[in-house]
Amino acid sequence: MVFSKFAAHPTLMRKFLFLFLFVGIVATPAKAQNDSLDQYLTNAMETYNQVGMAVGVIKDGEWVYKKGFGFSNADLQTQINDQTVFELASLSKAFTAASMGILVDNGLVNWDDPVKKHLPNFKMHDAWVTENMQVVDLLCHRNGYNTFDGDLLWYGTDYSAEEIAARFAKLPPKHGFRTEYGYSNLNFVNAGLLIEKVSGQSWAAFVKDSILEPLGMRDSKTQLNSFLRLVNKAHPHIEGDVVDYQDFDACIGAVGVRSNVVDLGKWARMWLHQGMLPDSTQLLQPETVNKIFSMHTPQTVSLQQIENGTLYRGAALGWFTGLFQGKRLMQHSGGLPGFILNLAIMPEENVAVVVLTNDQTVLPFAVTNAMLTQFTDITDTTDWVAKYLPYQQNRSEEKEPLKPLNPGDKSNIPLASLVGSYEDAMYGKASVRLEGKKAILTLEPTEQYFTSELSYLEPNTFRIKFKDPFLPEGKVIFELDKNNYPVGFTIDLPNPDFHFYNLKFNKL
Repeated sequence: MVFSKFAAHPTLMRKFLFLFLFVGIVATPAKAQNDSLDQYLTNAMETYNQVGMAVGVIKDGEWVYKKGFGFSNADLQTQINDQTVFELASLSKAFTAASMGILVDNGLVNWDDPVKKHLPNFKMHDAWVTENMQVVDLLCHRNGYNTFDGDLLWYGTDYSAEEIAARFAKLPPKHGFRTEYGYSNLNFVNAGLLIEKVSGQSWAAFVKDSILEPLGMRDSKTQLNSFLRLVNKAHPHIEGDVVDYQDFDACIGAVGVRSNVVDLGKWARMWLHQGMLPDSTQLLQPETVNKIFSMHTPQTVSLQQIENGTLYRGAALGWFTGLFQGKRLMQHSGGLPGFILNLAIMPEENVAVVVLTNDQTVLPFAVTNAMLTQFTDITDTTDWVAKYLPYQQNRSEEKEPLKPLNPGDKSNIPLASLVGSYEDAMYGKASVRLEGKKAILTLEPTEQYFTSELSYLEPNTFRIKFKDPFLPEGKVIFELDKNNYPVGFTIDLPNPDFHFYNLKFNKL
């Protein structure tokens, strides 16, 4: 057997598991027939307990492989094929970068324009940054925040894109402007708002009219309602169970495109052909493609990554760039509750790989690596399935339960004193109410998902389990004044995607 090596994949940003991990999988014998690949991928799905997956590979402008596996809905046992439409999550960021590139090519925007030139209401926490942030800064994750800072503003909330952006400005940065990498969905929201202001269209309409229609991406959608009307669509799953779709349409610029393998093949061909459409017109000028594909924010390379062949990696504009086995690779992954996806382009090899899944495993990255190995001259002998399967198993076990509740324990705080309204300056309001003998906490912008009973755990501390199935249990710690009266609370809910530790609710 020949094995692939996922050595130098650019950082696979993880929003709802935008994985910071480089993985791979055992490859089939070099250049094997597609029936062998079918069996190989079927076995891989069984190994990873993956619900459904669609895979496509473009080589020299032609399909060399495309197929669906498993179920679009595990309950209904509906089959996935290469036309099944998935949520693309952060693969949408490349569409935002391309949209900005179209505006640049048409002379409506320059990459180095101050954001405020086009978006007068734009604001960041720091006044100097507000005045000096450029259009290019919105798209390459260097704006002074930790990865995913502020994402609670768009996850399940009732906020508009404008309010999300305005509230984000209330969060202090963690680092200096342009000093280091920190993945930012919120600045892509600002990029989406800028596109809307300059174009006079909604972000969804601009992407549809300027990208999807010229490329003939007929099954691709930019709004949830149009996606839900599709028959052949993938349903989200968490640990094998079907969960509800969520509406993230306010998070314009960062997420919002839905597509399938067939349409994404057309998208990938455009990038491989330096922005050219099949009729030889340019969707993007070659110099704009080069600008988008260039590294703008370097990322740290670990010793392990160097050993595996990653000599550099960094953020481009809506993409990540790096090396895979010594070859340049442009890549972006995506994740929303119930979806993990990956798209990789190897320009000098004229190869693109699309892997879309509707559960939450590392399989998309493993298959990407295997396909890159399969359809290029890359060879390797590492058994990555064996090496990284323990990681997948550990991920399934990483949610450590809180200590058991002791029914005999009584709260040191009278539940009635918890009742009232609270507010975090950035996030908004929360409330505690009594329902019989139970105290119920609700984060009001996200009432549908972030509501839980407060179960006494230890002094000043209550256990919570929000309605959202994506998040584990957490704790609410109340701050008391000298009279033991609650004056505020914080939330301790460890997870890699949403930073509850940034929130501090004060009683009103």
